[in-house]
Amino acid sequence: MRLPTMPPQLTLLLVRAQGALQRLREDRGASTLEWVVLTTLIIAIAIAIAIAAAAVMKDKVTEWLAKIP
Repeated sequence: MRLPTMPPQLTLLLVRAQGALQRLREDRGASTLEWVVLTTLIIAIAIAIAIAAAAVMKDKVTEWLAKIP
């Protein structure tokens, strides 16, 4: 019985992911600080987008409520 094999593209993806993980394990100091800063920035952007979306929705709801007799 022959075992199923992975497509070469998936094998390459797994090898690259393993290499990236190995590099992350080797670079702990400054790289950790960079990850913290980037993550904080991304969270701040997501919060700003959520606040803007809430403001637009509140404005639209207020506008619709004003149209109700």
